[in-house]
Amino acid sequence: MFQAGFARVDITPPLGTPMAGYFYVRHADGILDPIELNALAVNNGEETAILIAADVLYIMENAATPIREGISAATGVPVNQIFVHGLHPHTSIRIGSRPGREVDGISGEQCDSAYLDVLYRKFADVARMAMDDLRDAEMEYGEQKTEKQLSFVRRYWMKDGSLKSNPGWQNPDIVRPADDADNTVRVIRFKRSDAKDIAFVNFWTHPDVIGGTKFSADWPGFVRRYTEADLGVHCLVFNGPQGDTNHLDFSIPKDVWHHDRYGFSGMMGRTIADAVLKVWDKTEPRKDGKIWGEVQMVLTPTNMQGMDEIDRWKRVKVDYDSGKNRNLSQNDLGTMGRVSDLENERIFQMVPVSVMGIGDVVFVGFGGEAFTYYGKMAMEAAPDLTVIPLTLINGGQGYLPTTKAFDEGGYEAFSSRFTPVLQEKLIGAVTEMLGRYRETD
Repeated sequence: MFQAGFARVDITPPLGTPMAGYFYVRHADGILDPIELNALAVNNGEETAILIAADVLYIMENAATPIREGISAATGVPVNQIFVHGLHPHTSIRIGSRPGREVDGISGEQCDSAYLDVLYRKFADVARMAMDDLRDAEMEYGEQKTEKQLSFVRRYWMKDGSLKSNPGWQNPDIVRPADDADNTVRVIRFKRSDAKDIAFVNFWTHPDVIGGTKFSADWPGFVRRYTEADLGVHCLVFNGPQGDTNHLDFSIPKDVWHHDRYGFSGMMGRTIADAVLKVWDKTEPRKDGKIWGEVQMVLTPTNMQGMDEIDRWKRVKVDYDSGKNRNLSQNDLGTMGRVSDLENERIFQMVPVSVMGIGDVVFVGFGGEAFTYYGKMAMEAAPDLTVIPLTLINGGQGYLPTTKAFDEGGYEAFSSRFTPVLQEKLIGAVTEMLGRYRETD
């Protein structure tokens, strides 16, 4: 017997709450659409797994682990069979903080403690509600490219041989993107005979389209609403590796979308939902037997480059925060953020790496903004399984570049708190856990 259940709760924070995602202070002054938790529960008659997607920028590990433990205490589901995911809209909040930091590094604030107390309980509530909704189900899978390209690698080679992230519209020095983005919509369909079907939708790109100071789930929220209206189903969205992508193609002219960012986000949601609609009746059955999960906290050395320049970068940051020096390049912004805070860093960084198997569908989750390569690597590591790569699972440790990207440079590499050994560490953990999953009965 295999069952699946769905639940949703509204977690929109109070107005005035500090928003996360940029290098300057913002406080929410309105709501474009709700900030939500969307949960999927699956059960095979013996074991249960729970996956929850939150419309927040990050769920830092020091928040994600207690949240998962609270869900486990409330439901009885083993903590390693619980995934919590930050979808990464830049029009929302961050939950938790980096080690050694109790408040947000930009605003010097944190979310209201009373709100956070309720929020933590709502994670447990939505998990219990999803379990209460468990109904007999069959699991199917399909994938479909979007009709137009929505995701673009934002790292470009320039004529002078350098690499720049987000180099500006129609920059005449652009030669080519550094890599190719993935524009595949991956869909798991949970077919239920006596309840609404559930659509699990996976797409890979940065949800930073709208900007501003009003709460929104950005394009993932539009995908949910359009898919549910189109198909009469429940829908939840999980983001894939998006650390090196965004929605802008800087090699073409700036379009009218720039004046209607919310409308452009809606267009992205409509395009992704159209791909879901196109593949919905073409999904193919997947085995839905065993349920298994593992989470590793991978330790990797901290990037200590620039230790001798801490004082200079701290002065740069003071000037930047006061509005005196807002013309820094993206590379300098990344360096400023990383080096100015080195004295608060630990010698090692900890990155959660998570694997959850449901029959022959396996979710591979990286606890940071993984580059596209990591998703492709995860799928290639288990070609006999249907692998769904996910980002910002059970933690949010910033950008997770590849060894090649560290050599190339660019904002993500300059700002990353990791060293080039990161790739070997992450690949090793994923390969090891996939091997253990294959060995389970």
